[in-house]
Amino acid sequence: MKHPSVITGRNVLFGLLGFFGVIIAVNSAFVFFALDSWPGLTTDKAYEEGRDYNRTLTTAEAQAALGWESSVTLVKYQDRHQLRSVFSDATGAPLGGLVVRAVFRRPVGPENELEIALPEITPGEYLSPVLLPLAGRWQVSIEAGSTETVDYHMLYVFAVEQ
Repeated sequence: MKHPSVITGRNVLFGLLGFFGVIIAVNSAFVFFALDSWPGLTTDKAYEEGRDYNRTLTTAEAQAALGWESSVTLVKYQDRHQLRSVFSDATGAPLGGLVVRAVFRRPVGPENELEIALPEITPGEYLSPVLLPLAGRWQVSIEAGSTETVDYHMLYVFAVEQ
């Protein structure tokens, strides 16, 4: 005949210590990997950007006063992507003659930054092929204006599949 097992205080203690030990070990591993994989910095120039924040606000107000509108699309074309940007003024008329450039960045780090110029295809429409080295989320910073000044700046985010 088999004897029923008895739960003693020692069994309960070892069970609780084992349970919480596993929880603490797993949480410690999560904290270690989270801190090890993210440097905590989103910019290398935090002080300068904070100091120049009023200039940023003034620039944003000047851009809003222009009344320009833009649309940006990134589409797969053969083995590459094409970045297409369309600019119009406050009345909806196309804005031609702009110098447009785009800077592609990945949110996880600056090592894959890519800068391209977008030539004007038709009045107000700017198009360029781009070869992105990795799939994933890309931030695209679009700047438009003359050769001396940047009058318009906009940030877009795209999810790219290879």
